[in-house]
Amino acid sequence: MTLTVKDYNKYGKEMAELLLLRHAPIAVKMLKNEREIPSGTIQPKKDWGKHLALCQAFAVVRRERAALTMLKEDHWCVWPLIAFGLVEFKEGEAYYEQTVTANFVEDPEKAKEFFKESFPRLEYGKYIGFSLAPLDTAGFIPDLILVYLKPSQLRSMLMAVKYKTGRLLECAFDGVDSCVFSTVPVIKKESAYRITVPDPGEYERGLTSEEEMIFSLAAAKLEELMSGLQVLSAMGFGYRQLQMEMQLDFPRPEFYNNLFKMWGLDEGEIWKR
Repeated sequence: MTLTVKDYNKYGKEMAELLLLRHAPIAVKMLKNEREIPSGTIQPKKDWGKHLALCQAFAVVRRERAALTMLKEDHWCVWPLIAFGLVEFKEGEAYYEQTVTANFVEDPEKAKEFFKESFPRLEYGKYIGFSLAPLDTAGFIPDLILVYLKPSQLRSMLMAVKYKTGRLLECAFDGVDSCVFSTVPVIKKESAYRITVPDPGEYERGLTSEEEMIFSLAAAKLEELMSGLQVLSAMGFGYRQLQMEMQLDFPRPEFYNNLFKMWGLDEGEIWKR
């Protein structure tokens, strides 16, 4: 089934309700030319006479519910410009080594190796930028979705992914460049789902709290994820249904009793919902 803009909007609203999200999930649309820029989106330099770091752009969208288009001239941070291929950045140029070795790796040679092998990058010139909007009101079909959430809400996302795929989500984590690691690997289809730790810029300039993580997914996986969240909620294991309790000898599924009986251990009340 091909999702429409209204389908994405509906899922954005439902996700916020199922997870009690404080801020809106972010829809991201990659742009190959200016004709693809969605109408009604704000271009910071053109419309405000200001620039934004990408972490700030994400914050404006999820907190203030604005719709933005970020082209090369709108950025105020080097790493997304490099990672999204919005500028040419070549080995051998005078600026290359100075920039690459500034990315928090002590050994200059290891820093250059890290940049080549582990720093996510898109092909130079493939895109002119991207548009961002709250998922529940976006006027476009996204390529990528970002969700800022608490670890307890992230748990529900992981349960939904495992329920639908039968697999654990594996990620590599960095303490910096979260705007890059949360987006580019998904755009390149290296990861359908991804977890990212917000970096210092997110905290200092993007107003991301210490209790938040970033969960990102390819837009094509949204229906799968939402199906998992819906089923878990119906089973009583959704985020809204889980409550703290400390009950001893608590009721358990029947197969627990069957196993305990086989092992010569005590049986108990059978859990029912």
